[in-house]
This record gives sequence, C-alpha cells and structure tokens, in this order.
Amino acid sequence: MKTYSLLCSLVAFVAMGCSTSEDNSTIPTENEVEETSYDADYALLQKSNGQLSVQSLKVTDSGIDLSEADSTFESTPSPELTFRQGSIFAYYTKVTDCDGQVTLHDFEDNESRTLDVFEDLLDCSLMVSSIAFDADNLYVAYTKEETSKIDKYYVRILDFSSEVSNAIDIELDKKPVQMAIANARLFVLTLDLDVTNEYELSIVNLATKAVIHEKGLGYNVGHIFTDTQDQIIISYKELHTVLNSSTFGVKYVNYDTATAPEFYGSENNCFDESGRMFYIKTSDSNPIGIPAVYDFSNNLVLLYIYSNFLTASELDFEFKIGQTSMVSYDNENHVLIVGYQKSDDENKGGLLRIQLEPEPKFLDNLDLNAVPYQFFL
Repeated sequence: MKTYSLLCSLVAFVAMGCSTSEDNSTIPTENEVEETSYDADYALLQKSNGQLSVQSLKVTDSGIDLSEADSTFESTPSPELTFRQGSIFAYYTKVTDCDGQVTLHDFEDNESRTLDVFEDLLDCSLMVSSIAFDADNLYVAYTKEETSKIDKYYVRILDFSSEVSNAIDIELDKKPVQMAIANARLFVLTLDLDVTNEYELSIVNLATKAVIHEKGLGYNVGHIFTDTQDQIIISYKELHTVLNSSTFGVKYVNYDTATAPEFYGSENNCFDESGRMFYIKTSDSNPIGIPAVYDFSNNLVLLYIYSNFLTASELDFEFKIGQTSMVSYDNENHVLIVGYQKSDDENKGGLLRIQLEPEPKFLDNLDLNAVPYQFFL
C-alpha cells in the first residue's frame, strides 16, 4: 500500500446556490483552527469481488495507513439492502423465498447481532424492499405474494428487547420502497403500481403502530432521508421537499439547472454536527461523481472537484481515480474523506483526505485492495 502527501495550491471547491420561498441568512464564517491534529482510528467498509469486508485504518499527524486492529465484522456477500444509524450498520440477507435475516454491527462497541425476520411464516414468496431501525425496533418493508395476481404490502416491526418472536405487521395499500424515521414516526415511501405509478408517503405512529397520515408525492422521487433537525428530505431531480415530521408542513426548495445539488441519486449520505450533508454529486456530464457538501440551512452546495487539487498525472496515472464510491466526514478533525474506485481495476480503490478548516487543503491518498463503501470513526 502507498500513501501520498500533497498540498493543495487552490481553493478546491465551487459554490452553487438554490432558490427557496424563504429568506436565507448570510453564510457563517467558519472558526479558524489554530492547531490541527489528525490522530484517529477508522473502520472502513469496503467491497471487492462481490464481498463486503472491513479494513481498520490508523491516522496520525504523519498520514493515514492500514491498521491491524481487530474487528468482529464478518465478511459477507455485498448486500443490496442496508441502513445506517450513527455507528451501527445493518444489512438484510435473503435465506429462502420465505425467510431472511438482518445483521446489525456496532462499530463503536465492535459487536454484532443477527435477527430472523420471518420465522413465523412457513410457506410463502416475499420480497424485502427496505430496512430501517431505531433504538427500540427493527423495521422491514416487504411484498408478499398472495396469488399469482395479488400482492400484499407490509412493514414488519420487531422489538429488539424481546427474546421471542414478536413481529407486528402493518399492512399498506401500495408497494413500500424506502423508509426513514423521525419524531417517533416511520415514514414509508410507497409506489402505486396498480393505477397511477405515483409515489406516496405513508406515516406510521410508532406508539400505536398505525398509519396516521398519507401524502401524495407525484412522480420521480429519488430518496427520502432524515436530516439533523429530524425533518424528512424528499429528493427529486429539480427540487427537494423538506417535510416537518411533527406538523407535516412542507417547504419546497427549487433548483436552477446550473446550480442543482443533484443528491437525487446519492446513497449513503452523512451529516456533520452543523447539519451539512456529504454526498456524491452525479450527473450526465460527470458520471464518475463529484464529492460535494450541501448546506441545508443556506441552500448552498460546495463541489470538491478532483482537478482542483490533483494534477492530470496524479488523477489519471499515479492515483488512477475512477468512479467516486464514498464521501464521508471526520467531525473531530474537520477532514473530508473521499473513497474511489481505481480506473484500471474495479476491485481496487483508494482514499483521499481533504482538510476543510480553516481552508481546503489536500492531505494524502491511501491505495487499497478494495473499493471504499462506508466509513466509521
């Protein structure tokens, strides 16, 4: 493995704004950091040859390198359905046509647990479409085939504290696609496959285990997720909607084509303490993805473009940067973490670290024998 250290000579971002119906305050000036220390231990989930595994990393003032620290996370075939909350990562594994398991791993405690999801169902055909969890429960959205022409849709709730089978099924009238949690409520993005092909939001009160509100969302919804203010963000290509999780009031933030933040298709986003979102910005003109930061309070996107802090030789030959695979943030050290796939090998990748405060500065690169997927401090 190789580690490279360079210094950025340019301000490595482009600022772009969006329009909203509310007035925006002036962007706050970031406090300067008098001394910067980079000591940290990271756990990196990575993919290679269809397997998901963990790599421990050690960061010191001299740079980032591989670590021999043990992890109890067991390598697994790359899952299609995952959910993350803080230091806990969960994924779904199909066991049979009528059964599956969810494994949760806490990277802070270095502990795992696995739950059987459908052990009460004996002979069925089902398809899980989304998983989520909070401190108390696991939520699994699925479609169950009743006949060759009739499907039924459910969200299954399993109580973490129970030692016996305790599944509660909430029936939905449309296919569940994705879930988000806020304010003791479960927000289920659904799709009407029978009539309109439009999306809808079904809101479940987790105390009563009942649907309490439904809201039409129209066509072409990208993702829903919860921000740091416990609001639900509903993404589209041309705008996003901010849904108040208490009152269900909405605010629409519209984009100009040239300034669209384009987190419509981004997955595995993360937030810093101030509520900024770190994600991969993709578009037809830049399919490899640009590391980006979106400030919801000011409707401002910052783009960290590779060519602003890497030479053409470094970009194409030394680091061989292909598709951007991950964007994350080290809150303690104010460092942007960018994972990428090698341009000449789809099973190898690397990590770039960029200091954000007091001004952007490229720190180093670490080559890896796998492609970075998610990052845990």
